[in-house]
Amino acid sequence: MNLRRLRNHLLARLIERRPSLFLRLKGLTQHRLATDADFLRVHARLVRAGDCVQRLPERYHLWALARAAADQPGAWAEAGVYRGGSAEIICAAKPVTTALHLFDTFGGMPAVAPGDGAFQPGDFADTSVASVRSRLAGSGGVEFHPGFFPDTADTPALRATRFQFVHLDLDLYQSTLAGLEFFYPRLLPGGVLISHDYGDATVPGVKQAFDDFLRERPERVTPLWLTQGLLIKLGHSMPPTAQ
Repeated sequence: MNLRRLRNHLLARLIERRPSLFLRLKGLTQHRLATDADFLRVHARLVRAGDCVQRLPERYHLWALARAAADQPGAWAEAGVYRGGSAEIICAAKPVTTALHLFDTFGGMPAVAPGDGAFQPGDFADTSVASVRSRLAGSGGVEFHPGFFPDTADTPALRATRFQFVHLDLDLYQSTLAGLEFFYPRLLPGGVLISHDYGDATVPGVKQAFDDFLRERPERVTPLWLTQGLLIKLGHSMPPTAQ
């Protein structure tokens, strides 16, 4: 076991066995996180795996927003899955019967524009559908859509789907814009769209895509700590038809 894996293993054991000490080390002794055993259990698994790009505050935001959406109608989605760390958080929070659609090339990043930061085509290729499927094997309702998004969403069933919860982690301007163009009109009123990297200055394409897309729309993004951005779809559901 190398030093990094050993460190991750010991930290995960600390979270599992002495969560109060872990939270004290993080300066979170007064946070309600101390009573959220379900989240801490997921967090420990992610720490042990060592392959989830979100950090503790971002993981908790994703968890808390997903839990808040759990009793609402509509499908869920994630675009930008990589090795499935954030999908594992979402699966732990969602109802078993709620559909979760996972979109990723599962083979690396597509073409990169000059303004997208230091990414290269093929980055994040060290994953596969099989490995993520195995990771989420205990979760119900998960559907995989491998290939280049949004082509993989261009089916009659997906075009007709309405979403309650969407997580974007697409890194690039054009990919993020495509995600907004597909999911925004299909997001239910009050539905949640959360994006990784919105506040990361080294990933400028993500925020630019949101700025451009929302310029003529009423919603605004709420920045979250550390780098995430939150969009909630405005509008109201239609009242039931009078009998």
